[in-house]
Amino acid sequence: MSTTPRHEILQDNPGTRACLLGNLAIVRGALEAGVQFFSCYPGTPSSEIGDTFARIAKDADVLFEYSVNEKITVEIAFAASLAGARSMCGMKHLGLAYANDPISTMPYIGVEGGMVIVSAGDPSAITSPNEQDQRHFSRYLYYPVFDPATPEDARQMTRYAFELSETTHLPVIVRPTTRVCHSSGMVELGPLPSGKNEIRFTKDPPRYVPIPGNVRRMRKELTERFRRAEELLQTSDFFPHSGSGRRGIIAGGVAYAYAAQVIEDLNLREQVSLQQIGAYPIPESLLRNFLESVDSVLVVEELTPLIEEWVSVSALRNGRHIPILGKHSGHFPMEFEYSPDVVEDAVRDFLNLDRRKKLSVSVPELPPRPPVLCPGCPHRTSFYLVGSVFGKRTVYCNDIGCYTLGYGEPLHACDTLLCMGSSITQACGLARVTGRRTVAYIGDSTFFHSGLPALVNAVQADDPVTIVILDNYITAMTGFQPSLTTPDQASEGIRQTAPRTVNTDADCGRIEQAVRGLGVREVYSVDPFDEQTTLAALKQAKAGTGLNVVVCHAPCVVDRRRRAKSEGRTPFVIDQELCNACSLCVRVLGCPAITIAEGKYEIDQDLCDGCELCARVCQHDAIKPATTEKM
Repeated sequence: MSTTPRHEILQDNPGTRACLLGNLAIVRGALEAGVQFFSCYPGTPSSEIGDTFARIAKDADVLFEYSVNEKITVEIAFAASLAGARSMCGMKHLGLAYANDPISTMPYIGVEGGMVIVSAGDPSAITSPNEQDQRHFSRYLYYPVFDPATPEDARQMTRYAFELSETTHLPVIVRPTTRVCHSSGMVELGPLPSGKNEIRFTKDPPRYVPIPGNVRRMRKELTERFRRAEELLQTSDFFPHSGSGRRGIIAGGVAYAYAAQVIEDLNLREQVSLQQIGAYPIPESLLRNFLESVDSVLVVEELTPLIEEWVSVSALRNGRHIPILGKHSGHFPMEFEYSPDVVEDAVRDFLNLDRRKKLSVSVPELPPRPPVLCPGCPHRTSFYLVGSVFGKRTVYCNDIGCYTLGYGEPLHACDTLLCMGSSITQACGLARVTGRRTVAYIGDSTFFHSGLPALVNAVQADDPVTIVILDNYITAMTGFQPSLTTPDQASEGIRQTAPRTVNTDADCGRIEQAVRGLGVREVYSVDPFDEQTTLAALKQAKAGTGLNVVVCHAPCVVDRRRRAKSEGRTPFVIDQELCNACSLCVRVLGCPAITIAEGKYEIDQDLCDGCELCARVCQHDAIKPATTEKM
């Protein structure tokens, strides 16, 4: 008797077509390959992959963990593969760089069970501090890299990647970009396996220990295994060719989907030969054959001109002196992601077609809408109180997470930003050379991700720095994944903030234990909504002579609302008779629940969380709980 799976991604109906988000298609491909272990650190645009595995792990018989950081998630998945398990780990492009240390050596050692690293790219830096092109890991560190153009590509490539990994003993990278991760498309489901790899680790130190004597042997083996990967890719289905014209277009990633659509829309199939590059290394024979069949080439790819330069070298090597156009020729920009219109304009230029007719649409000038902290967010209260004590002249070093939204008006809580964990080291560097106390903001998840070694360094130097750790009990910005401070929600529900006292050793949480264990002597635990206690702690921290830490504990307001069993706090309203429209509440807090219409200040009752910070700021006692609103 068949049973309906708890999640649609687990249905075992081969040949069924389903509309899946690109990230879910990757999960499906891994399931069809018999994945046994999955670890990840969440990061947009990859987060849904790990979140889906978190929900289905038990039913799918997959070992799962949210790792503390990407280096660890790679290392633990690699270890699982050495025991024969088909393992997979997920992260965004920044995480792949963070894990570069183990990733550099893993191809030398090689895997046993197939290992796939999913690293989502973010052209245009939509949710990231930079662009990166992970395709270079193919040439740089000898990784086969898959570059899907559609969700169906993502499913097929992920499934095949495990087989390629086991055959070559190389870990493999699957590199979807934002538009593949977060677009939905039709996917044809394959069968789920009836069995999985046997788990067994066989001791073989010369095989697994890369001391120099072993590494030199491993290096020669790596060359052969990478060459074998190229041979296998040559016979794969990930380099489809269409059309028969003498004008050639070579495209990779989602840009291939755009190019294919442009050729279809303009009816150019008989004029253009289209070649998809779905994986790296690009088989040399494939390029040679394609170059012999065309008289000119347009290369369509986002970010760096990797394919363009690869094709140019192949043409030179094979004596094929034809125009190869792309980024270097100015047909495409070096920066940012493409759109179908960008690709169409370049194709028209390449084929000497009439320019695309552009519609002129008149739209009103809209005000900018930067991302802001949620109404009732405890970070807003923390920023406000810290700023009121340390003042505008203090340098505030921020970090990666929700608290980055302290940047700009009106909170002014971010003067520098670099990467995960860097707020502490930047604050130390600035304090050391200027001799002035600085403030470093960092979140709970980020603190355990990469703030610990930075704190060790800060303790060693004892720089005049106040580190403010914003603990909201969750990894909020990437989708509410648990962190080390997340309580056991099955038994506690959402953790409620308990009153904290200044400089107490009792009832301290994991963060305080870690901070004190690393040698910080001056530690304050506060609830930012307890203004009196928090201000007292901050004033003592400011008066300190060296390093000190203030830990602000308060649950993420959105996660609390999602999980709370009781009703939320009473919202606030503005008494119009007392309000003189001084705008202080808006200018100081920037809370999106406070609106202005025709000079009238109001609080959106659906958005207000009742944190009462605006009531404390108001100098005219015009903001009150809704129950006391004048009728």
